[in-house]
Amino acid sequence: MAIFPHWYRKVYALTVVGEIPEELWTLTHLTNLNLGQNYLTGSLPAAIGNLTRMEYLSVGINALSGELPKELGNLINLIALSFGSNNFSGSLPYELGNLIKLEQLYFDSSGISGPIPSSFASLKNLTVVWATDMELTGSIPDFIGNWSKLQKLRLQGNSFEGPIPSSFSNLTSLTELRINDLSNGSSSLAFLRNMKSLTILELRNNNISSSIPSIIGEFQELSQLDLSFNHFTGQIPESIFNLSSLSYLFLGNNKFSGTLPTRKSSSLLNIDLSYNNLTGSIPSWVNQPNLQLNVVANYLTIESSNNR
Repeated sequence: MAIFPHWYRKVYALTVVGEIPEELWTLTHLTNLNLGQNYLTGSLPAAIGNLTRMEYLSVGINALSGELPKELGNLINLIALSFGSNNFSGSLPYELGNLIKLEQLYFDSSGISGPIPSSFASLKNLTVVWATDMELTGSIPDFIGNWSKLQKLRLQGNSFEGPIPSSFSNLTSLTELRINDLSNGSSSLAFLRNMKSLTILELRNNNISSSIPSIIGEFQELSQLDLSFNHFTGQIPESIFNLSSLSYLFLGNNKFSGTLPTRKSSSLLNIDLSYNNLTGSIPSWVNQPNLQLNVVANYLTIESSNNR
């Protein structure tokens, strides 16, 4: 067997510059290849489809360009695939739907555009999907609700249209859900009912028009909740302020009304309630050390010193 230069064996974050040598695509026994965090340029050739034993492939955080080759769909043993933070163009190859063993897929900031192919309905072993900061278009596919093993899903900063599919109610294993900037459509939070393992929930700027359901108090694992820039109405449930793990609460730029609770969890140290219709007095817990609170553009008054 030919002996290849050292960087073929260890090339992660080594500031390697230039195109990927063609010889690499002849190493058909490779099962794990990580070329991430370098300065690699050029495109991925069709010959990448020769690496059919590959289980873990990362080319993320480089300067690769061109369209993704459909031959990536030949790598049917892939468990993890990462090509985020590059300068690719074009759409996701339909053939990626062949990767039915895939568990982790990272293509955030990759330059990809267009809709998510219908073939992705076959990727039912996915546990992690990062698909942020691109020009993905169309509706968020209903079939994502059939990815029942999904634990972390990020769909921020794209050009998706709403609403959030009701099929998401099947994703009961989710610990992290981030969806931002949906255009058109109107969503509700009904799909969240059984997602009580969530630690991070970010649904910013998604045209959500409803009140926060009272069951939110049962989401005891939540550490970060961001529902800002929507059209929420009604009172903020007091139970949110008493979630024992919650540290970050962002509810600004909505239409919440009512008063603030007299108590809150000591873990809750970052709160944004700005630009709502809250009334009444600001409770004494605002004096908690290290608390960052924004209540600008509401109708709140400060409690008298006798109540502190």
